[in-house]
Amino acid sequence: MEIHGKPLKGYGLILLANVTLSIVFLITKDVQPRMGLYPFLFYWFLCASVYFLATMVRGNNLKTFTIPRKWLPLTVLMGIFEVSATFLFFYTIRLMNPAVASFYGNISIVMTVLLGIIFLKEHFTTVEAIGGLILGIGVVLMTYKSGKAVFIGFLLILLLSLLFSINTILIKVVLRDVHPLAFSAYRTFLLFSTTAVIVLFRSGAPPFPGLYTFAEIAIGAFLGPFAGVLLLFTGLQYLEASKASLVRATNPLMVLIGSYLWLRQVPTRAQVIGGIITLVGIELLLWGKFKVEHRT
Repeated sequence: MEIHGKPLKGYGLILLANVTLSIVFLITKDVQPRMGLYPFLFYWFLCASVYFLATMVRGNNLKTFTIPRKWLPLTVLMGIFEVSATFLFFYTIRLMNPAVASFYGNISIVMTVLLGIIFLKEHFTTVEAIGGLILGIGVVLMTYKSGKAVFIGFLLILLLSLLFSINTILIKVVLRDVHPLAFSAYRTFLLFSTTAVIVLFRSGAPPFPGLYTFAEIAIGAFLGPFAGVLLLFTGLQYLEASKASLVRATNPLMVLIGSYLWLRQVPTRAQVIGGIITLVGIELLLWGKFKVEHRT
């Protein structure tokens, strides 16, 4: 629910979250090829876990990070979804241009809307339908003649978007008495534990990366699973969820600019045009959802 009189603060915080999460795409694409997927993830989630542990130790209210016992079985299932989806996310960035992956990532918003219609009996308007159609056209244009790797990446993003969307609905409907930071911390600890087990069984303790590489990982882990989440949830205190989604959906544009300036990687012309079309579609879809919420 929006805190009256402070929407600009909400917009600013969510735009800042967009910046931090965009940098995550770029650091991931830059570092992964030098380390391999699992050693990279080991140090990534190790750093993120340290940040959350430091927050829990310094914080005065540990109840913020508590998950009620009655929700533990469901939380375990959601954790499995999160681990699977997060691993797929990092793998898809390895497969394709991060800007293309980010454009495709907006599909998760569509899936959340569709699941809300199916399970929460939310309304669906003509504007939302037109937005969904335009988004579909953009996705086809981005994928057409883009090669096998992009097509596989698109399919993987569909799967991870479904898993993330299911968790979004479960948090919205079931885990209302669980603070978002509690699930974020739990998710990070679970991801680190899973990665550590995989790395130890595959090759033993991972080699320590070079100082510059480790600095990139530490900064990325701070900006992504820690600061990005904090900024996003804090912004939602000042802005309605539908308005926040309108801002969040512009994240691919930041990744596109960053990919060019930092990595010197640019998608094809068709992918850029298709990506912009998907943004138009997603913004229409979210605007239609926003109008419905304010009509009721």
